[in-house]
Amino acid sequence: MEATKTVGKGGSFEREDAEGRVMDEQKRTTNEINKKTLIQRIARSTARQPKKALLVSFAVSIILSALGPLIAGFELTTDTKGWRSRGTLVANREMQAEVLNLNRFQLFRDEDGSHWKLVTETETGSWIEFSDRKESYADPEATDRTRRLDLKGESLDFKTTFSIERHAGGGTSNRSLDFKDTCDTSWFSKFNEVLFEGNMYAMWKVQPDEDHDATVSSSALDENVLSQICKAEQNTMKILKDNNLCTTCSDGSCLPPHSLVFLLRQKLEMHETSCEELMKIYTSTVQEEFTDELLACTYEYSEKFDAATYMPGDMEVCLFDYLPNVVDANFGKDGNRNVRYTSSFFRTKNDDMEDFLDIYRSFDEADGETVRGVYNFESFFFIDLVAELATNADVLIGLSSLVLTIFALLIHNKSPWLTLIGFLQIIVAIPLSYFGYTVIARIEFFPLLNLIGLFVASAVGADDIFVAVDKWNNARNSSPKEATTEDIAEIALPDAAGAMLLTTITTAVAFFATCICPITPILTFATFCGLLVFFNYILNILIVFPALCQWDIWRQNGSTSRLVYFGNKKQKTVEKVDESVEEGWDNKKSPKIEKEHRIFLSIFNQVDRFRWPLLVACLIVAGVCLYYALQFPQPESMDVRLLPLSHPLELHNIWKGNLLSVDLWKSVAVVQVLFGLESGDTGSQNNPDSLSKLLLDDTFNPSSEEAQLYLRDFCDNLFAKDFAVQLEKCAINEFETWLEEQSSSATPSSAYSNNCNEAAVLPVPESAFDPCIVAWSKETGNISVLQENGKVRVLMITGAVDLEVTSSLDLIATKWNEFESYIGDQIALAPEGVNKFYHASFMWWYWDVSVQMTKTALGAGLITLGFASIVVILSSRSLVLTLVSAVTIFFILVVSSATLVGLGWELGFLESICFSILIGISCDFVIHFGHAYKHLEGHVDSRLRARFAVVNMGPSILAAAATTVVAASVMLFCSTPFFTKFSTILLVTMLYATIGSFIFY
Repeated sequence: MEATKTVGKGGSFEREDAEGRVMDEQKRTTNEINKKTLIQRIARSTARQPKKALLVSFAVSIILSALGPLIAGFELTTDTKGWRSRGTLVANREMQAEVLNLNRFQLFRDEDGSHWKLVTETETGSWIEFSDRKESYADPEATDRTRRLDLKGESLDFKTTFSIERHAGGGTSNRSLDFKDTCDTSWFSKFNEVLFEGNMYAMWKVQPDEDHDATVSSSALDENVLSQICKAEQNTMKILKDNNLCTTCSDGSCLPPHSLVFLLRQKLEMHETSCEELMKIYTSTVQEEFTDELLACTYEYSEKFDAATYMPGDMEVCLFDYLPNVVDANFGKDGNRNVRYTSSFFRTKNDDMEDFLDIYRSFDEADGETVRGVYNFESFFFIDLVAELATNADVLIGLSSLVLTIFALLIHNKSPWLTLIGFLQIIVAIPLSYFGYTVIARIEFFPLLNLIGLFVASAVGADDIFVAVDKWNNARNSSPKEATTEDIAEIALPDAAGAMLLTTITTAVAFFATCICPITPILTFATFCGLLVFFNYILNILIVFPALCQWDIWRQNGSTSRLVYFGNKKQKTVEKVDESVEEGWDNKKSPKIEKEHRIFLSIFNQVDRFRWPLLVACLIVAGVCLYYALQFPQPESMDVRLLPLSHPLELHNIWKGNLLSVDLWKSVAVVQVLFGLESGDTGSQNNPDSLSKLLLDDTFNPSSEEAQLYLRDFCDNLFAKDFAVQLEKCAINEFETWLEEQSSSATPSSAYSNNCNEAAVLPVPESAFDPCIVAWSKETGNISVLQENGKVRVLMITGAVDLEVTSSLDLIATKWNEFESYIGDQIALAPEGVNKFYHASFMWWYWDVSVQMTKTALGAGLITLGFASIVVILSSRSLVLTLVSAVTIFFILVVSSATLVGLGWELGFLESICFSILIGISCDFVIHFGHAYKHLEGHVDSRLRARFAVVNMGPSILAAAATTVVAASVMLFCSTPFFTKFSTILLVTMLYATIGSFIFY
């Protein structure tokens, strides 16, 4: 060592000194690196090898995206499955009633307990539409379906399996039908085949543009109106015949429709004449006679109609094949001789409804001014089919809005490369979110509603891309020219990641907060949207930032490719604009302000100049809007329409409600009182096809004498109340009648003799009760008593309330409260063994959906507001900034809600979904401004911080808002209400979020 030190006349000392300086420099570099945060080190590492980072990120994302469909598969549910509440008091009760009714006949016939074991140990599947309960609840082994439940109202089926003639006694019209030799004319006298066999029928409305009946002077019985209806029927029959869609006579012609025209022809015995010839005979005198006869038929039909059995009486005065579908409910009331609404029922072939899709809009609707006709079918299938096709078309229109989003990215970024990467980020986020949805969250149900999440992904993804690119440009423009890509990445990535993280978690929580909704499609929609927000953020970090690094490297290396950048090639250097601005942004050096920043500086100065008047005005507006927002009405009915109200099928649905036939055959809602079951739902609330196990009440024991007497009196007491309608005699009362008959019979049945201990009335001896009533139920086929191995396990009492699907929510709530209060009082009086019963109805379940919608909207809004406040206070450590942010979000929510109230919205199914979107995106801009406000280092005046936030984040926010507005505007051209409402909510939210965030900050 010594020799080495002396060689070279001191050279060794110089060499050691140089080596020392190198080591010191390495130490300083190492220390600087160690001082950097983890995200800064990741940023520099990404900037060193951006291509590798980009490829690895893409590869991992694509692999994970493929795992979702591979592991869980993919099935898009396009029907209305799942639109019921789960897990609530009302839902748990009706779920047990649903499971019981689906298995009712199998349980009734079970002799060894095997089916009881099955339904109590495994969940019953699958989803049953309300409209499908009729077939699903029916006895699969029976040929007589007279004890079925009605299609719409769950009332007892008034449509029997045999032909019912016009007269109860089986008579026919006394008017001749001169085409009877070639046509089966018996159809006209069978009300069930005309009105309730799914036939196509036209609804006619006189003077359709008039809203009020009082202003209508014309009648469907007028010659000029009836002539148009006649000609329209002829033209429509021709179309049906040409397409082989009508039931024909032996000569190949269509059987004419049952209508006013048919009854007039029957009166005049002119079935083969043309409409012109018929109208020549139809003089004013004939019209008066025809009107008088129709009035007589209407009075007689209404008088003799049995509302309990839905059966018409024996018609003696009326000489027509009269049915109440030809007049409206106001005809004959208070001397009214005008018919404004009438119908024409065609006997059509309905084997395949799709055959009507291409031609139903070509059916003759008359002139549309004097009278207008619209066509539909008695069943709901056709309108659901049309709505599904319209929805599919609207999805394509909505997807076209993504093109505008990509175009906006291109204009803002001025780089095809960055636009391509941004587009890929948005696209890849969708299957990646599906991976999280199915594999991580383990949700199998994927409704069509979730596709709306694609537009949420587009809006949120574009917003993140705008922020990332602008943060990079800001960092580059405020740094020295010699700054490397690593230096810029070290600044831009932490800045943008932090800003986007705050908005991501807030927006994601807003969507996840909507998961408190116990309605499966909304819960799954909120989950999927929340995952889209989260994965868009992750992909922005993993894909967009490596792409930005590579983009910056290309530009720093002097690339002139238009695929990289087609904007101004020169480095931005801008003169000093305002000394206070320079001071506010950075105490050490002046900023370089781009043109767009100058624009926002000007905007800020103008807003700042009038800040106090604007703030006061906004607070006043918010106060007024709060009043109206709290008036957000619930829908008058729960009848969800999938097409716009102006659509012919929707007009048909509205107009038909005015017919006398609808008024007479209006449905009632069945209410079941269930003894022997506990309420509950063991199925998956994320899967509508997963129903529940049957939960038996092991304490149920109706055999005691006290219980028997209580059950006997319960039925009469219940149906003595005004709110309850009795549809059939209760099982326990039928059982007692049977006991009386058998005990007095000289030849009682073996069921009685072997099991009832000679009991004549209730109470039966306790030991004999179960075998006696079980034997009776088997003998009579009464399925309201269900036994397991000889022991009564379930007893049902079936009644009804006078409600329909179109009944108001207030009326349903009133009926529910009356029933609930009465049942609660009766439980308190009931003896042990029969004191845990409850009532259930599809109407209560339907109503509960609306109640839960309202609770979700309010609950999710409060959760979002609270969480956003927590995020702001933790990120800013400023109570003042938190207050400003909370007030801004509050302003956006209440003003948007009040606007929707002003637009006539009600908080129904579709609106509640849109409201969850409103909550989810209302806080984005506020959080962005808050982050930028606190990002300026040092002790800086609040006014200068606000100026910094507006000038730096303004372009990104305005670009995101403009992009969303343009994309949403495209969806205004959709035909289904949900898509138009969705676009409206986006437009309203973007407008007020932009105004509120700029003014309050």
